[in-house]
Amino acid sequence: MNRKSILLLILSIIVLGLMAVISNKNYLLVYFAFLILTFGIYFWKFEKTAHSSREIVFIAIICALAVVGRIIFAAIPSVKPELFILILGAIVSGPETGFLMGTIIALASNMYFGQGAWTPWQMFALGIIGLVSGLMQNKDIAIWKLTIWGFLTGFLMGWIMDIYYIIGFVNPISLKSVVTSIAASFYFDFVHAIFTAVLVLIVGKRWMKLFNHYKQKYNLFQ
Repeated sequence: MNRKSILLLILSIIVLGLMAVISNKNYLLVYFAFLILTFGIYFWKFEKTAHSSREIVFIAIICALAVVGRIIFAAIPSVKPELFILILGAIVSGPETGFLMGTIIALASNMYFGQGAWTPWQMFALGIIGLVSGLMQNKDIAIWKLTIWGFLTGFLMGWIMDIYYIIGFVNPISLKSVVTSIAASFYFDFVHAIFTAVLVLIVGKRWMKLFNHYKQKYNLFQ
C-alpha cells in the first residue's frame, strides 16, 4: 500500500473518530469533511499525474451504475450490486480512485435513500472497500480469490455500520450488547455477502474484460 493510500485510510479513521466525539447531530459537518478529505487526496494525486477527461467519465460511469443498481434493488433488503461494481471499477482504476468512487456512491445513493448520521460511515465503508480493491490493480487475480473478497466485503461493510450503530444507539456498551448488535445484522450482512460473491463469480470475468478493454483502448489510469 502506497503512502497516499495509508494517509487516506488514517485520515478517514480520524474523521470517524471525530464523528463519535461530536455526536450524530453534526453528521452534515462530518460528511462534508469526508468529501473534502476524499477529493483533496484524489486531486492531490490528480495534479501530480497526467489524467484525461475519459478517466473522469469512467469514474462517473462506475458511480452511476452502482447508484442505479442500489436504487433498482431498493425493495429487497441487502440485495444490492454496488459492492460488485465498486470492486471491479476500483481494480481497474487504483486505490485512491477506488476510495473516491466508494464515497461518491454512498453519498449519491443516499440522495434517494435519505441522508443522515449513517452517511459518513457508509462513505467510509465503501471507500475502504474501493481502496483495498484498488490495491489489486494490474495484478492477475484468480476469479475464486476475487469471489472470496466479494463475499468478505459484505461483512466488512456490515461490521463498519455495526460500529456506527453501537456507538450511536447502544447503551450501555458491553460485550453482550455488542455481540447482540452484530448478531442482529448477521443475516443482512450474509445476504449482501452472498449476492456480491455470486455476481463476481458469474459475471465478474466478463465485466472485468469490458472494463480492461476500455482502460487499454483509451490508456486510462496508467
